[in-house]
Amino acid sequence: MKRINFVYIFLLCVSCEQNEIPIAQHPMGVSETIQINMGSNYSQQIFYSMKDNISLANNTKTDWDLAFSSSINTSKIIINSSTFSQISELENHVFEDPVALTELIWQWDSPKGIYNGTAFNSMQSSTTYILDRGYNIDGTARGYRKIRIDSINNTSYFITYAKLDNTDLYNVEIKKDGLSNFQYFSFNDNIVIIEPDKEEWDLVFTQYTHLFPDNIETPAYLVTGVLTNYLNNVMVAKDTTNSFEQIGLDMINIYDFSNHQDEIGYKWKVFDFETQTYTVQTEITYIIKDVSNRYFKLHFIDFYDEYGEKGSPKFEVQEL
Repeated sequence: MKRINFVYIFLLCVSCEQNEIPIAQHPMGVSETIQINMGSNYSQQIFYSMKDNISLANNTKTDWDLAFSSSINTSKIIINSSTFSQISELENHVFEDPVALTELIWQWDSPKGIYNGTAFNSMQSSTTYILDRGYNIDGTARGYRKIRIDSINNTSYFITYAKLDNTDLYNVEIKKDGLSNFQYFSFNDNIVIIEPDKEEWDLVFTQYTHLFPDNIETPAYLVTGVLTNYLNNVMVAKDTTNSFEQIGLDMINIYDFSNHQDEIGYKWKVFDFETQTYTVQTEITYIIKDVSNRYFKLHFIDFYDEYGEKGSPKFEVQEL
């Protein structure tokens, strides 16, 4: 793909108005400070639960290439945004025919989530997709694969893939399980376990590809930040007026919540090109509704570990 102030209203999903849901008053949780270590090279993807205040799972970002929606009601396929992968669609193309890389038009998934656009536009078996797998941790290229979607039903995806010279050709079935949002696939290791069960996690700390729709020279850029479990109704609002300490549960209904995957994103920090350092914008507080409908406030306070290495987001979090 190349691409709300509601007063006294609680949003269950973006652009969908519902009656206000009463929130039972209860004592606020204890404020805690957490640090997530993604590595100074941002190699790790880390899934985090707010109610349990723990990291549930982590993986190296190059562990997977494609992810297939695991719900019987959807058939979305996404590429690995964290490796800066990109994909090109060739309509009415014979799978075995040669491919001229210089003639390809590259596309990316929307960082907002699958309902805002994916690079896999067509599921027709007459379409060949060329995948640039992006970069390894050390910056070297991961190479190319071509992919054909042979068929999809309520339980499985059937795909064919190969290298561009038609070697290493395989037919694969990817089964849906409904437990996680996606089934993850690696050209190196076939099916891989990446994401925890969909009802268990709220945030994932990761690199991802951000899109600049009005920038012709740099339409896509690799950034480091936080994405949400938006497919399970994790929603986020942002407060830049009230301090972290001032925000309470009685303020929930004044916020505009969004279920965009990148609503937290990467802009809570700013990079200084002169000093080559990051500064965290501690005045931004994110109000987050988690997968179990509990509310938390969170603001970032650092991006460096105790040794001065970048890639370790530190934040203060408290249940409302």
